[in-house]
Amino acid sequence: MKLLVLFMGLIFVNASSVNITEVRNLYRHAKDTKENTDKFFETTQKTNYQNKPVLSAYHGCALTLKASYADKKMSKISFFRKGKKLIEAAIEAEPNNIELRMIRLSVQSSAPKITRYYKNIEDDKNFLTNNVEKISSPKLKEFIKGFMSTSQAFNK
Repeated sequence: MKLLVLFMGLIFVNASSVNITEVRNLYRHAKDTKENTDKFFETTQKTNYQNKPVLSAYHGCALTLKASYADKKMSKISFFRKGKKLIEAAIEAEPNNIELRMIRLSVQSSAPKITRYYKNIEDDKNFLTNNVEKISSPKLKEFIKGFMSTSQAFNK
């Protein structure tokens, strides 16, 4: 009986765990289509993003993307506000985390001006430029450099 309980517990833990590489891969194409946005949202929602600033910010990003596909104005506003709140809370928890700054920059540089969520674009852009070479993880460094090479914030 104990073995069965342990086995079921392991299945549950593995089924709900999502690794950061998967989230990053989905993030890359999340804004391309509604289906990609939905998959990104569902995946980030499955993560245990509470008390994990990076996963929380990715979920916030997914919420802001869902806002662009919402049918009702109040849903758009609600999704966007919730997403923005998660992103800002993550950055408040880890202000020097380059991945969090990248996420906020990606949201702010593509958010409609009416949201008034654009005040950190230059600061985040400078932060990424000044710190990308200091990243110790080769995968994260490549990921952020890839973002910088395709982001409209760096191509203006």
